[in-house]
Amino acid sequence: MVKVGQNRLQQGFTIIELLVTLVALGFFAVSIGTLFTNLTEEQHNTDLMAVASDSAETEIESLRNNGYNSLTAGTVNFSSSLPSVLPSNSTGSAVITKPSADIVRVDVTVTYYVGTKSHSVELSSLIARIGINS
Repeated sequence: MVKVGQNRLQQGFTIIELLVTLVALGFFAVSIGTLFTNLTEEQHNTDLMAVASDSAETEIESLRNNGYNSLTAGTVNFSSSLPSVLPSNSTGSAVITKPSADIVRVDVTVTYYVGTKSHSVELSSLIARIGINS
């Protein structure tokens, strides 16, 4: 009921207006929640990739520190030395080749799984013989 001297704008909100506002706020809340979930998932994936990259670099440095003469052509499996942060079914391998007499190429691959999707980090390095040849 409208009192004398009061117009329609001063009466307040209708139930329809309140429901429309609540629905709009609900969509906004769901959108923010979805965004937060996606950001958290991407951060986790980025963390896993960083750990896999560090593991590959560590393996290359380990092989390099063993010395040129200890490197023989073949495949080295270092899955057992991967950090426990990576999923348990992760694998690591290094393929050693000798493209020339004084150079060894090391190709390292670390593969890990997020759900059923596999992700790989691949790094390569050349290791040369150091010294004076006479």
